[in-house]
Amino acid sequence: MKKFLLMLLLAGFCIPLGVQAQAPKKVSIEGTVTEYNPKEPIAGCVVSIPTLELWVVTDAKGRFRMPSVTTGSYTIEATCLGYEPLSYKVTITASIGALSLRLKESSLQLNTVTVTAQRGRSINSSSTIDRQAMDHLQATSVKDVMQLLPGVVTSNPDLTSSSYNFIGIRDLNPNMTSVETLGVNSSTVGIYVDGASVKNDASLVGEKATGFGQPVSKGIDMRTISTDNIESVEVVRGVASAEYGNMSAGAVIVKTKQGRTPYEVRVKAVPNTKAVALTKGYALGPDKGFLNVGLDYANAMKDIRTSKDAYDRGTFSVNYSNTFNRDRTPFQFNAKVSGYLSKGTSKPDADDLSQDERKFLDDKSLSLNLNGSWLLNKSWITSLKYVLSHTMTREYARNKALSTFVGVANPGATEPGEGFVEFTPHDYMSDIRNLSMAYYTNAKLMAEVSGRYGKVYNKAMLGAEWSNSGNTGKGQYYEGVRPIQFRPQPFSDIPFMNQVAVFVEEKVTLPVGKTSLTLQAGGRFTYLATDRLNDKWAVDPRFNLKYTIISNRAPKKVRELSLRAGWGIQTTLPGLYTLYPFASYIDNYSLRLPAAGERPAMEAWTTEVTTAEELSNRDLKMQYSKNFEVGVDFEMFGIKGSIAYYNEKMRNGYSTMYTPGVYSYREYNYSGAETPVYIDDPNNPGQKVLGVNGEPLDYETVTKFKRIAKPGNNNKYDKQGVEYTFDFGQIRAIRTSIIVNGAYMQMKNMPDVGVKQLFDLSYNSGKIQINGENVYNPVYGGYDGGKSLQGTAIRKRFNSNFSFITHIPKLRLITSLTVQCVWLDRSRSFKNSGVYYEDAEGNKIYDFEGQVDGTLYKDPDWYMDAAGNVLPFDPSLYDGELGNAFQIYRTTSTNSSLFVQNSFKPYFMANIRITKEIGNIAQISFYANNFTNSRPKMKLQSTGSYRMVNTEMYFGAELKLKF
Repeated sequence: MKKFLLMLLLAGFCIPLGVQAQAPKKVSIEGTVTEYNPKEPIAGCVVSIPTLELWVVTDAKGRFRMPSVTTGSYTIEATCLGYEPLSYKVTITASIGALSLRLKESSLQLNTVTVTAQRGRSINSSSTIDRQAMDHLQATSVKDVMQLLPGVVTSNPDLTSSSYNFIGIRDLNPNMTSVETLGVNSSTVGIYVDGASVKNDASLVGEKATGFGQPVSKGIDMRTISTDNIESVEVVRGVASAEYGNMSAGAVIVKTKQGRTPYEVRVKAVPNTKAVALTKGYALGPDKGFLNVGLDYANAMKDIRTSKDAYDRGTFSVNYSNTFNRDRTPFQFNAKVSGYLSKGTSKPDADDLSQDERKFLDDKSLSLNLNGSWLLNKSWITSLKYVLSHTMTREYARNKALSTFVGVANPGATEPGEGFVEFTPHDYMSDIRNLSMAYYTNAKLMAEVSGRYGKVYNKAMLGAEWSNSGNTGKGQYYEGVRPIQFRPQPFSDIPFMNQVAVFVEEKVTLPVGKTSLTLQAGGRFTYLATDRLNDKWAVDPRFNLKYTIISNRAPKKVRELSLRAGWGIQTTLPGLYTLYPFASYIDNYSLRLPAAGERPAMEAWTTEVTTAEELSNRDLKMQYSKNFEVGVDFEMFGIKGSIAYYNEKMRNGYSTMYTPGVYSYREYNYSGAETPVYIDDPNNPGQKVLGVNGEPLDYETVTKFKRIAKPGNNNKYDKQGVEYTFDFGQIRAIRTSIIVNGAYMQMKNMPDVGVKQLFDLSYNSGKIQINGENVYNPVYGGYDGGKSLQGTAIRKRFNSNFSFITHIPKLRLITSLTVQCVWLDRSRSFKNSGVYYEDAEGNKIYDFEGQVDGTLYKDPDWYMDAAGNVLPFDPSLYDGELGNAFQIYRTTSTNSSLFVQNSFKPYFMANIRITKEIGNIAQISFYANNFTNSRPKMKLQSTGSYRMVNTEMYFGAELKLKF
């Protein structure tokens, strides 16, 4: 594979050189870009020929000049912020000296307005959502925008949830008890803003803070990306270009506003969220560029009747953009400073005196992004693109609560050994804090050479990317009294991590008779510089092709017909929290003495430490997915549509892998009145032991098991499905367009399936009764495929969204009514290996499906003895001397329908959105999700319980002022 990609690289850059002598002649294009009416010049408009990767930017008088254009037939495009894009087909045989392009200002007065996701321009499955669609949707964050994609069901925004605001692509939660999908593959979705990768793989949360800190393993919290200053969002669902790395489930590409715009004030009000935003694009003068400024503030409450759970967010961005040397080799330069402040609070209800816990999140981020393109337009290089970004993210979490661990021993040693411990006060507040200071630096340089050579269009790309990430935060700490069994976890001890990638891609379009074939092949080589992995390389080959049978034939009944396919590997690299786990501690008491006379209560504890080095896993593999898709795009008989089948197999998913260990400590047999002290152990020179009057106390050596939690690769899933979109066009008599989209989706989750020797996570370190005596369990049970009775879980769903969009230009009004239909919704858990039930004669029945008559069981496959030996399990051990010990590891369930398929009847809901412009100064929008409040109860056959489907009724309004 590496040799193939190297040949691809050489071919991509040698093709242009080899055919240079046959290349068509070069001409120039000059012209102006003006407003449609009146004909005022438009500065800062990008005029481009995408096929040749050529572009220019108009000056203050709307003029442009594009030199060295190869003769041929092309589509010239003109795009500018605040205007409808223009496409102009032209056949160029000689220089053009006065090309006039006229753009219409974006408005509901136009005959064509787009408020849905449109097919992307990529060769793969992708969708683009522009500014008008986001305004009509009234999105609060980028997560809301994802509802416009085929197969995604409606979900209500909830800014107060720190675990909800993550996005997945082609995602389906296997658990039908969840109303909406919660981002099963969100951690593997690539997020890119203005060319820079946005990551959180250096954000860390201490062990004690996992319950109230920000989740670090789910990806980017989309609440931190406001939509008010966004120009467009592209979602790549298929096999992505080799340019995009460190992701395996797709990419979300965000482009922010650049160019002149009026002042825009946006005010949003929904039952639990209030938001206001201000944006403005300043023209700084002839050839001085533009300055775009955006401010946003949002406040949300979980329940409007109380401020108990609340979330506040403020974002800002300042972007300067300009193009230098316009007439020769244009150099586009963008510099943006942006950031956010967010606070999440969970505090006691003032009317509930029984509550005493307070949780607090305070996050701040500051980013610098430099990006642009340099159009050289040489025979050996067309353009050079660059991105340089740096982000600092401060995440602070605090949990203050009245402790229930009062007047008890409080071990907290960070080194292994035995010693006396302090006691907690009889009344105190536990105040645990977590401070993460993550830094991310990303630099990318990409060279492109493209052109037309004979009848062949070629584009080659070669690039390199470097990323650096680390954390200098104080980590997990406390204030006041040390909380129970608390250990500090400083993040600054973890080294920074570097990633280096080289990527190459070749795209060739060649005629095949009256048809054309486009081939795109590339690869990405990534090296992760860390001492915690043996295998540090990731190689991602990616291929896409498109066969265009009919293209742009007007006014034929069949205007477009093309077939496409793609295959590729996409890798997600491990983050700091995966590669650098924290040390773990086990505390056991060795001596307990109650107060006697003047002697206070005393306790000695032994701490067993598993170091961070021991918890690391150098054999960890990189998580990747193999993606395949095939699709058809068409426009015929007035219907424009696309259908795509996809198949994705994720392997080596990052997880926690538990392995067993054995350790020993002393338990003293002493209850005297004299105070013991540590003395030299006469039986073990160099060691200390508790003694009285110079004599060691009697003790028993206790052996126990411990769970060693290491990063592993136990997760995997398979996804497949069919996505479809049909645009039936507009019924002119009622000015209503009908669009149908949806998907059949199947997701198969297989955590721990096929994994050997997984040990019981619920190991009880206490005593059990064996032969009439209370002793510590001398065995530790283990399993193939995990302890759970359930193995593979499958969820299937087929849904359609029928959108009826009525647009009345004279009234500057657009309404959309979307009926969401879920025709099929099923889930099922399949039994794990070794699961059985017993018939009336006591025979074990392993071969069964669905409903059973009796209790379900799963026996251990292995066990570890007190000497650390791993031995095969035999059911006869249940009847032996250690029968009680082994019974603890036998999994049982009286739910005889555990493996029965859950299947819901079809269910429906309707959403409505209305947008009305008032002149050129105001726009009012309203929306209501599930406005009929359709929430039928459906029975889960596997549990006998019921759940309500569809989201709750939810509504909101928005006012936008322009001046």
